[in-house]
Amino acid sequence: MKKALLALAAIAVSGSALGQGTLIFKNLGVQKADGSGTYNVGIFENIHPGGGTGHNPSDSTNGAGDLAGGVTVGLFTAGSSTPFATGILGTAANTSPFIVTPASQTVAVPGSAAGTTPTITIRAWQGSSFASAQGGAGQWGEWTVTTRPLGGDPGGGALPITPPTLTGWGPETGAGLELNAVPEPTTIAFGVLGIGALALMRRRK
Repeated sequence: MKKALLALAAIAVSGSALGQGTLIFKNLGVQKADGSGTYNVGIFENIHPGGGTGHNPSDSTNGAGDLAGGVTVGLFTAGSSTPFATGILGTAANTSPFIVTPASQTVAVPGSAAGTTPTITIRAWQGSSFASAQGGAGQWGEWTVTTRPLGGDPGGGALPITPPTLTGWGPETGAGLELNAVPEPTTIAFGVLGIGALALMRRRK
């Protein structure tokens, strides 16, 4: 009995030694992959409804934060529809591409120990929720990133790891990212007309 209790205690101690993994959630000052410096991941509104999965400097230079209802950015674990951390883009011209509430936060990644490199999803959405924005109520974006080794105590006598930023999210050129948008009604109408015309042509043949 004592041996069993000791074994359980040892498992508990080893589990607690592997600390919860953490990362720094922000889109200003993201560490470059080679460690040579930092870059910014500005989030911009889409000015071409129905297109744009990556920001092009020749397209919109309007930060997404000034969209009606504001824009929230959230972090999600694989398969989850509930964010484990959120931030809100600014609304002023100089802050609208960037998370300002809060500007930077160190957050724990659920189910991931320090030193691990989980894959997480970053989502941005206009208005009340990602689902409603993706369903046509607003603009939205979604990106998948495999993190650097999460911060915290990895156990085994190893030195604590400094929490990483979201390296790998967005282009390191600093061009930023552009949200997606649903097609304009006229675009949808033209699409429907086109399908109808094709159907008629097939019938005549």
